Amino acid sequence: EFGEDVLDRLDELRVGILSGAFSKEKLTELARKLRQKRQQSSDPKLNRIIQEIELRAEVEIAKYSRPIRDKLN
Repeated sequence: EFGEDVLDRLDELRVGILSGAFSKEKLTELARKLRQKRQQSSDPKLNRIIQEIELRAEVEIAKYSRPIRDKLN
């Protein structure tokens, strides 16, 4: 089920963030899956939750996509 898959991925991300070892690819895949589900859902509450998670994933992707010199400044 979609909900269980997303929760599993979020848990993997949480563990990865805490340990400092997660990949941009996992974040990108999560954001892609959320975007697809939001387009399919007619539930406004679910869409808002999905959009918030998707936004957070996109922010993290942007953080880890910056060149190293930008992170040092």
